[in-house]
Amino acid sequence: MSRQPQNTAGFFIFILMIWMIFPDTERSAETFLLSDLAGERIQRFWTALHVLGDTRWGDFAPTKEQAKWVNLTGFRQEDGLSWGGLDHFRQRSLDFSRYAFSAEGEEQLWDSAEALPVWTNASGTLHGEWHKTDAIAPRSYASHNLSASMPDIHWVGDDAPWARNMTGREGRMVVMLEGNTTDLEYEQLSVDEAPLSGGSVRSIKANVQIEDTHGSHHNWEMRLWGAHWPRKGVVMLTTTSEKFQGLFGLPHLTPGADYFRSSQMLLNETLAHTLKTKERDIYVDPNQPWSSDVDNSMYTKYPYPHCEFVMYGQLQPPTRQSVGLTKPESEREALANMIHAAESELEAPVGAPLGSIPDMQMSAVIYSPDCGFFLETKGPPDFPPGQAHHLLGLKKEIHLQQVKKWLLVFALVVSLQVWLLRRQRVESSTPSTMARVSFSTMGMMLLVDGMTFTAAATWVSSAASTFLPTLVLMFSSFLSMTVGGAFLGNIHDVQLPEGRDRRDRNQQVNGASGANDATADAQPAVAPTGTQQGGAESLLPAPVTAGRPANTVPDPVIVPSDQDIDAEIAEGAAAAPLVGANQQRAEARTPVQSFQSIVGRFILLSLTISFLIISSTTWYPSWRSGFLNALGFIYLSLWVPQIYRNTMRNCRRALKWEFVLGQSVLRLLPLAYFWVKEDNFLYASPEPRAFLVMCTWLWVQIVILAAQDIVGPRFGVPVSWTPDAWDYHPILREDSLEAGGLPIGLVMDDHPGLADSEETKKNHNTRTIDCSICREHLEVPVIKSGNEASGVTGALARRLYMVTPCRHIFHTACLEGWMRFRLQCPICREELPPL
Repeated sequence: MSRQPQNTAGFFIFILMIWMIFPDTERSAETFLLSDLAGERIQRFWTALHVLGDTRWGDFAPTKEQAKWVNLTGFRQEDGLSWGGLDHFRQRSLDFSRYAFSAEGEEQLWDSAEALPVWTNASGTLHGEWHKTDAIAPRSYASHNLSASMPDIHWVGDDAPWARNMTGREGRMVVMLEGNTTDLEYEQLSVDEAPLSGGSVRSIKANVQIEDTHGSHHNWEMRLWGAHWPRKGVVMLTTTSEKFQGLFGLPHLTPGADYFRSSQMLLNETLAHTLKTKERDIYVDPNQPWSSDVDNSMYTKYPYPHCEFVMYGQLQPPTRQSVGLTKPESEREALANMIHAAESELEAPVGAPLGSIPDMQMSAVIYSPDCGFFLETKGPPDFPPGQAHHLLGLKKEIHLQQVKKWLLVFALVVSLQVWLLRRQRVESSTPSTMARVSFSTMGMMLLVDGMTFTAAATWVSSAASTFLPTLVLMFSSFLSMTVGGAFLGNIHDVQLPEGRDRRDRNQQVNGASGANDATADAQPAVAPTGTQQGGAESLLPAPVTAGRPANTVPDPVIVPSDQDIDAEIAEGAAAAPLVGANQQRAEARTPVQSFQSIVGRFILLSLTISFLIISSTTWYPSWRSGFLNALGFIYLSLWVPQIYRNTMRNCRRALKWEFVLGQSVLRLLPLAYFWVKEDNFLYASPEPRAFLVMCTWLWVQIVILAAQDIVGPRFGVPVSWTPDAWDYHPILREDSLEAGGLPIGLVMDDHPGLADSEETKKNHNTRTIDCSICREHLEVPVIKSGNEASGVTGALARRLYMVTPCRHIFHTACLEGWMRFRLQCPICREELPPL
């Protein structure tokens, strides 16, 4: 039976290897079909590139009385795009650029390329909020007839709502810019053709994530391509698809003739080089160039339409305060030197001293000509600086340094978790101590450590700059997973008999219920055992341990009156196989769950949770937020199973306090980074209120554990909710002296040491006995006849001694240390109930 899972797993591994080794003929056929489709698209791109090279500034003027159009897909009159907002788009772009730089009198320094310098390398990650303006009337998919304007393309879903349509009034935006450092120098036009573009241009691309938090609640991610003018800090980007050749028409969307000329020169060179490369690798590379689809950029015969985007971004100069400048007259030269030195050191580090690198800041305007909407980043002058600052972020090199630093900090946190786990494992090294630890609590920790290891191992294979920090995190999480797994396996082996005993008791109760009803009147009355649950008082029982199973002895053979012993033995032998058969059937109905099967379930659960976390990035923001908050709340409920086990076993403390407090803080730190820190490297939306609720819930659990340790594990719990268990800290009363309920050898003490307060002197007598383990005096408070036990002092005084079922008394620390290794009374060797 045990070989069947291994054989099944081996069979699936063999099938996987065969599938990986042998080629997929279907995929090969699909590759040839894609190559034919790629050839058609590349020829169409060549045609569009020739059109771009033959056009001049002003050839595309759809808003004039004598409208002019360009023979590019999306820029033709029959395509039906809403170009009525093009002039507004250009004007808003210039307004944002001019506002970002100070003016001298009525002269705009930005127009003459004499303003403050900005970052010349635009690579970085920025995030912020956007709002939607009512510049033009919105349009829907019903406003277009793609089959008429582009009959050669077979569209899928063109009569349904298009993707990337922003229906809300505001949302969040993340822009990841990736610029090229190769400049294309050229001679600018005259000042009459202002604004000037600075005499150099670069190619640039960006991944843009736009979240519609108040409309469709979708999070759209797309890739845009365009040009960057580093001396002016201007970035122009656009999407490109089968229905919109945006990159080929980008120069016609720029704010002036100088921008048109420079971007036309750049695109004629870069686009031609890319098309030649694609023609050479047409049978190898199935991805289409300049695709706006991040997830699937392959050539497709049946494209799905979506809203197109044209983006204008203006990088803003760092403030004087951020770079430490004090003299305004040297601001331009000092700022240029600082930017040049910082970028040189970041791109090629040589160890030059750098101060704090200021953040990147960019304002942006997004125009959708087919869906008809405008998106603008929130910031001055429309919004006060205290409310929004457009898009803020870090340069690419600084962002990578932040990721490396936090990965190393996370690895240090996991290493500290391993250190605490090893110390707790040394403390809980005996069966008696391991039986106190909750399997579910340790299992929750192991599950999260395993998910961390899986995520790090998955990322390390593709990590470039963050390879070493990710490797350190993977190693530390692997140690935590292996040490925790070994400890969890030991706990499972120790606690496995508990499940068997529970099943045996259930079977005995179910099998003997009818016999108990028939013989209930004939059973002698038995005095209830003396237990204490939830702080309730009870008498100490007789010296013989109550409630323990009797020793197993062979059934006696009773000689009958007719002296026929052989018949009596034969009758007992006939009944024995029936009992054995019933027991075997009962064991067959309740198989024992192995630790390997539990580990398999942990792996399956971790993969399911990981899949849900990854897929939640495409959910509605409210759903994603609720799901992640629920996961965090469940994760930080790791002490709830331990509290439950302490209550059921009547155990005061199973784990060291350094382990409880240390693990609570360490497990809370990664969540605090993503739930509180606004500029985390994943740019996740912070939720400080949800994190405060998690911290409060974790603190409540720690307080309950402390109350169980001090007051009692069953304090405040109804007696009917918990099974019978021995109380090692009973309340001792003088009125049980005659019944023999006090511990053996307890005598009156004339020099009380515990009774210091007046209330204690009034209600208690102090008796003294020698502890048989440490040979030191033990002072025990005994309640006088007619008095009641009350107050915290009495509860704390009871924690100083422990009374066994055989009526022997010891120091608490002495007996707990003894019971870590042996569950027997040190004096009479009677079996002791576990703590």
